[in-house]
Amino acid sequence: MNTQKLQNDKLNLIQWITQIQDHTLIEKIKSLMSTSNDNLQLTIEQEVIRAVEHGTEICHQHSGDDSISDSSLEHKL
Repeated sequence: MNTQKLQNDKLNLIQWITQIQDHTLIEKIKSLMSTSNDNLQLTIEQEVIRAVEHGTEICHQHSGDDSISDSSLEHKL
């Protein structure tokens, strides 16, 4: 899926959610959001942003034994 299509899909979902009147449906969506966040796979860039926002160290495991820490990512950014 290309980036533009993904962004358009997200905007369409946001518009759809803002029009929902059913409180039960909103609660189901909130529940889905909280459970699905635990299973998200972040890109390295997203992990860096998240770590910076939370002030935590990053260690992203790639295939094999390659491990990228936040100090090595700083050089790539």
